[in-house]
Formats: sequence, structure tokens, C-alpha cells
Amino acid sequence: MSKAELINEFLSPAPAFSPMPFWFWNDDLSEEEIGKQIGEFREKGVNGFVIHPRIGLPESIPYMGDEWLHYVRFAVKEAKRLGMRVLLYDEAMYPSGSCHGEVVKRNPGYASVCLEMRSDPAEKPGETLIAETEREGKRFAFFECFSGGTIRGIHFGEDDGEPGAPRSADLLNPDAVRSFIELTHEKYYEALGEDFGGTVAGIFTDEPMICGRGAKKVPWTPGFLGTLRRKGLSEDDLFFLFDDRESDRAKRTERIFRKAIRERLEESFYRQISDWCKAHGIALVGHPEKSTDIALLKDFDVPCQDIVWRYIAPGNGSAVSGPHSTMAKCASDSARHRGKRRNGNECFGCCGHEDDPYAFTYEDMKWYLDWLFVRGCNLIIPHAFFYSLRGPRREERPPDVGRNSSFWNEYNRISDYIKRCAAMNTDGVNVTDVAILCGADELPWRAAKELYEAQIEFNYLEYDLLGECRIRDGRCKIAGNSYKILITDGVFDETAEAYLKAFTESGGVLIDFDACPDFTGSVYRASDTVLHLERRKDLRITHVKKYGVDILFCTNEGEEPLRTVIGERITAVLDAEAGTVTPHGGEEFLLDLPPRKSLHLILERDPV
Repeated sequence: MSKAELINEFLSPAPAFSPMPFWFWNDDLSEEEIGKQIGEFREKGVNGFVIHPRIGLPESIPYMGDEWLHYVRFAVKEAKRLGMRVLLYDEAMYPSGSCHGEVVKRNPGYASVCLEMRSDPAEKPGETLIAETEREGKRFAFFECFSGGTIRGIHFGEDDGEPGAPRSADLLNPDAVRSFIELTHEKYYEALGEDFGGTVAGIFTDEPMICGRGAKKVPWTPGFLGTLRRKGLSEDDLFFLFDDRESDRAKRTERIFRKAIRERLEESFYRQISDWCKAHGIALVGHPEKSTDIALLKDFDVPCQDIVWRYIAPGNGSAVSGPHSTMAKCASDSARHRGKRRNGNECFGCCGHEDDPYAFTYEDMKWYLDWLFVRGCNLIIPHAFFYSLRGPRREERPPDVGRNSSFWNEYNRISDYIKRCAAMNTDGVNVTDVAILCGADELPWRAAKELYEAQIEFNYLEYDLLGECRIRDGRCKIAGNSYKILITDGVFDETAEAYLKAFTESGGVLIDFDACPDFTGSVYRASDTVLHLERRKDLRITHVKKYGVDILFCTNEGEEPLRTVIGERITAVLDAEAGTVTPHGGEEFLLDLPPRKSLHLILERDPV
């Protein structure tokens, strides 16, 4: 494709790049109201939605019952008539995996399980003593027991801590997960199968929690002690799962245990559901529990993360500091390295201001969108469009960022902006030869912060993927990406030593963030892909090559106006907010960005 065709796609992006909002079905439902709201979405340029059962749904509409499925079928029919797409949602309400408690009702033995330790070896009802050990002259007993965890339900009286809260299921038990699939996925397929792979594009799974909510305990499942033994742990090592000491043995136990739990969850839950979705022609969309759970994204067709509770927010440094600051690239880099075309973010949930949860403006939304786009996101899942704000529904995880927002009248402007930026982030490769090595659930942020603030592009590369990388001419190559510089930042994997040695011996550059006094300077001098510009702390830039065209997406992440000179040949300036394309000539470009402003720039560069 040519530059002209790329610009045409920018000006007229496909409906597939539309925002796909969570649509909270949280009140009495009717065909008239469902049809009316879908029509309003369509008029505002929203070409799809996620049907999300939510607290406030009356008990007269049981989850996955005939009436519920009737309204879902009607919504899908309306979406099909209007050329829209639908994502189903696999729970009532979240976290996923219990089918509103029906998995445990079907078989009480499928309730989520944990491991407990105490000095008294006597079993209580519902417990199983699985091991005993002695430490420092004291005896300890270990019990397999139900965690008591729950999920947030969809009817009043079923929220956290309330007596009706549905029981969470054992996600580490393949049989319990199969029951979940039968009660949820199979029922949806029976009702909507002819639209699977068409109007019904996928199903969303939402932050599965092994022990359930309200159960901050050591995760477990029957028979898991045998798994740990095969991985080199013994009954005596179980003590260290409850002890915070920093001995080598304690650290080894924790490392092996976490990996074993993750692998079991992947095999039992994510892979089973992913395989089911593939067999039925739809995509698995969604995200795991933690912002840094990059390894658990491998089985998603559309890996996602979620911005919630203002963990990321403008003006306080959180955009580039702390574990949550890694979440956008957690999803986009997983997609890049595993050949997934789309990656997403469930965004804006509880991102209003503390004194007023509904104080969420167009400018707030624009900041979050740019934060995501400059990190590679290309599917926006707004949280949420509320079906109803009647009574207490208004205060359930606000704000409404749809029909009841302050910016609904100008939502076409937002939809167009999202489509243009998502389109530019799709079917390209970001231009960088820098990667930060990361663990399965550890994404370093200190080195990333320095690179962001120096406008040096990078990707997170999982240690677990090094075995799939090729070393050639001093470069680490995977899925169209070619890294000359690998960075370590406090996360190490001993199994990677041989690979890293071969990488450096072939001419690759390995930089330890903690041992490099001039970190960004060293990266800048070693890289072949950095841009020539006056560095600015709040300037974020991503460089994408799409259809053979080099594109820079630039945004001001700070609170003050930003001006800087880019010493590159820019041939066109694309404003996704205004929907304009302006030619440009000259050997350098003056970038002038107020807060909340972004631009796409077409870059003309001599080949490296």
C-alpha cells in the first residue's frame, strides 16, 4: 500500500477500529430500550459493544436464563441489522469463572480452594490435612480448604461482603472450568451460534482470581502438592509460603510456587477457554488479574489490560512510575511478539476525581487515550456505558462515559479520534532496536521511565520468549522485531544466561540499568533507531512503520505546553482529533503541543 492509501485510511478508518464499550445491563430490560440505546451508539460512531451483566439487574431476569438470552439475542439481531459487532461477557459480574455461582451450586467441590497453615493438626469440617513439618522446634500443619472467596454478583445483595455474593470456582481445577464453559459459553453458542464469527466477534473474560474476592490466601487446588514435588519442592517448603523471610530457600520456594500456579492457571483456565473459542470461530478477549501478568496473555486472541481507580492519572507521575505504568505495553508487547493483530484496554473505570466520581471530562478521556495509543494500544474498551442510572446504579463503579456523560453530544469526535489512532497502530511494526527483558509477571518500570522521558522507543521482551528468538549479526529477532540492545532492570532469569552470552558474543549490547551510570546516553549511542530531537521530559513518541511509511505519534503527557525541534524530515502532519492532513517541508520540524494534544507525523528518512 502507498502513502496515499495510508492517509485515506487515516481520514476514513474502518468501523472495526471503533470503541467497544462495556454496556452495563443493570436494570429492567426491554426490547424498546435496548434498540433505542444501540441506535444512539451507532449515531455517535460507536460500532460495537460488550454486553456486560451488571449489579442492578432484577432477579426476575436470571443470568443465562431464557429471558436473559432473549434480550441478548435481540441485541445481537439489532447489531447485525446496523452492521455493528458484539462481544459477549462471560460472567455476572466479575471476576470470571463461576457463572454467577452456578459452577459451585452444580458441584460444591468445585469451590475455590486455598492452603492454610496452623500449629494445630486437627482437621475442621471441609478441610484436608495434607502435610506436617517442623521448623525451629515448632510443628506446623498444612490444610487444603475452601477459600470462602466470592465474586461480585448482578442482583442487589450480591456485592462484596453481602450474604448473596456468589461463590467463586476453583480455576485450577480443569473439571470446574469445563463446568463453567458448559454453563456459559455453550449456552451462548446454543442461543447465538449462527452469529459466532460474524456479529458475535468474541467473548471477554475479566480478571479471573484463583481464590475469589475477599480471600487473600495462598492459592491451591486438590492434588497440587504432587505438582510441587515434581518441580523440586517438598512438604517442608510449604512453610515458606507463609513466611516473609528473605533466605535463598524461601525465595526459591516462592519462585517455583508462583510459576507452578501460573502454569496450572494457564493450562486449566485460559487455554481451555481459548481452545473453545477457536473451535467456535470467535476471539478470546480480556485480561488477567494483575497489570503485569504478561505471560497469562499468551492464550488471548486480543490481549488486554485495564486502567482503573486512577492508578494511572495525569499530573502525579504515575504515567511512568510504578508497576501499573507498564500495563499498556504489557498488552501491546505481548501482542507484538506473539503475532496478535489487536490489543486492548478496558479503560476509564473509577477514573473520575475523588471528591466527584462523575468529574471526568473530555480532556480527561483524551489524556488516557493518548497514554494508551502512544504505548501501542489499538482497541479501546470504555468502562462503561450505563443502561440505567436509576437509584444506586449511578454510584456503582462510576463514571458513565457514554450516554450520560458531559461529552456525549460530541462523542462522534471521540469515536473518530479513537478509530484513526487505532487504525494507525494496527498492521505496523514499531521501530526500535531496544528491549527491556521482563519476567512472566514482572515488568520493570525504572528503566522504562528513563527511556520514555528521553523519547527512546522500546518494547518489553519476556525471558520466556528468548527461546523463540533468533540471534543473527548481533541482533535478537522475533516476529518482525529486531533488537540490538537488551536491558535488564532488576528482573533476572538464570535460564537465560546462555542465550544472553550468545547474544553479546554475536555483537549484541546488554545493558544493566543498575550498573550503568549514563543509562540513556549509553542506549542512545548504541541504538540505530533513536530520533534526532530536543529531549523533553513529558514528550512521548512512538515510531511505527506501516505499509512502508514511517509514522511518529507524538503526545504531550504533561500539564504544561511543550515545544521542541525534531531534527528529521517531516512531510505531513496528521491531526487525528481534527481529521486533517497538512503537508510539510524542510529538514526539521517545530513540534508545538499543548497539554492533551497529539499529532501523527509522516517521517521521511534515509535507510539505516
